[in-house]
Amino acid sequence: MSVTIKEIARHTGLSIPTVGNILGRSASRYSADTRKRVLSAAQQLGYKPNASARAIRQGRFGCAALVLSRSKQSTHSHIPVRLVDGLEEELSLNDMHLTVSRLTDEELSTNDFVPKVLREHMADGMIVNYTHEIPPRMLELIHAHHTPAVWLNAKLKSDCVYPDDRGAARSVTERLIALGHRRIALLHMVARFPWQKDFAESWAGRHYSVADRARGYAEAMIGAGLSPRVFAHDRFISESEQLTECRALLIGPERPTAVLAYSEGEAQSLICAAASLGLSIPKDLSVAVFAPMSQWIAGQHVTVAAVPTEQMGRAAVRMLLQKLSAPDEECAAEAIPYGLGDELNTIAPPPSEVSASAARTV
Repeated sequence: MSVTIKEIARHTGLSIPTVGNILGRSASRYSADTRKRVLSAAQQLGYKPNASARAIRQGRFGCAALVLSRSKQSTHSHIPVRLVDGLEEELSLNDMHLTVSRLTDEELSTNDFVPKVLREHMADGMIVNYTHEIPPRMLELIHAHHTPAVWLNAKLKSDCVYPDDRGAARSVTERLIALGHRRIALLHMVARFPWQKDFAESWAGRHYSVADRARGYAEAMIGAGLSPRVFAHDRFISESEQLTECRALLIGPERPTAVLAYSEGEAQSLICAAASLGLSIPKDLSVAVFAPMSQWIAGQHVTVAAVPTEQMGRAAVRMLLQKLSAPDEECAAEAIPYGLGDELNTIAPPPSEVSASAARTV
């Protein structure tokens, strides 16, 4: 015999309307603890809602479609593990689940793209993880169909959730300045992968974070009366070239005493170059990196400016719920703040003689 809402209410000591709302479409009205209490009891008792009846009653399927690019050569749909965790956990709290739709750019730009995703996946709305170089036709179609949709890790005018890269870069740079560093560099080198032989060698379509991290870093440096030094390339370079370039950055009397690396790739090349030159981290060189999780490189836990992937996923779900209630109303773009990782092993004050001499010149 199937378990009823009445039995769950008796088991939890809550009212039948409360349990019905949490298992229905009004879970967001209740605290996380109450929702968890009901959902745990439902799972323990083996409650299985009638999906078809619920869909007819509510006019919804309780499903969000995560839309991704299917191209093997694409970097437009990066999915960190914690991002999926955030999406699924927040959806579960609202009695919803996640499905995935992977499409080519051509499919994302066809007239039936939106109805196809919603129909085939029985989805109420879309969470779009297409982060940059978004096909204009794709945006037009979503707006034309008045589809509840939220964009992940893309900086648009509205209906989007993205990490606050500008604020994070400014904050980490200010942290290094407070430690006494005066020669701080921002390192961003983009490797050309084997399958990108014909890829245009430019940054015209780069992700918004490239410019935002550079701006935040420069704001902190200029605010402290220091000269920004962005060490970057206007072309894609091979991975083997990165080590040579990092060695060049670290040679000479004016070498930086601290480097903020754009991603894990730059951090790996930088730390290998430092080791080859006999520089000790963090005694001679402080290193911090933007990354979604803890980084273990060359025997060290590197200090991480932690990309808020889980928080971004949760915020995207909450925004989608707003869109489901009012599809034609725009939601303000939401920048999610970063956190500085717990591992601070690779940042420290600069060598005393460097700090003192640098301070005299500022």
